[in-house]
Amino acid sequence: MKIAVCGASESANDEITKKKAFEIGKALAENNVLVLTGATYGYPQAAAKGAFSNNGKVMGISPAKDEKEHINKYKFPTDSHTQIEFTGLGIPGRNYPLVKEGDAIIIISGQIGTLNEFTFAFHANKIIGILKGSGGITEIIEKIADICNKTDEKENIVYSEDPKELVKLVIDKLKQ
Repeated sequence: MKIAVCGASESANDEITKKKAFEIGKALAENNVLVLTGATYGYPQAAAKGAFSNNGKVMGISPAKDEKEHINKYKFPTDSHTQIEFTGLGIPGRNYPLVKEGDAIIIISGQIGTLNEFTFAFHANKIIGILKGSGGITEIIEKIADICNKTDEKENIVYSEDPKELVKLVIDKLKQ
């Protein structure tokens, strides 16, 4: 099972949400889930660190063409990843393979890039977990889903403020 953790990187400054992201990563590792991230910092990196702290595996999907560009151009981290796949697609180009690779996604806060990841996942009818109360686009996802008026896709979105419960809801949906 592979679950992408998507969310705010630049605006990821809320310590409570960062701790919840860490707990999400930790819970994913407890369930032997391969954690996918955009190989960025912020809440996805906190989730990667949580998974790593629990001996989990984390794959980063980088927008860079190689490690040098990943570090120098994007200023993205290389720690807390078991491996990094360099796409050379830039941002937001790498969002598509990130979402495509995942069996589901979990969204923590986020801005335009995370909204882009949501729309890819929503359109592909993937399971989507929303960390309620984390700010950013998570505050409007339910409204966006309602506007789209796609019943099947809406049924694949689960919401929780509790990291462990959110992970359980996503995994349970995947097993259905």
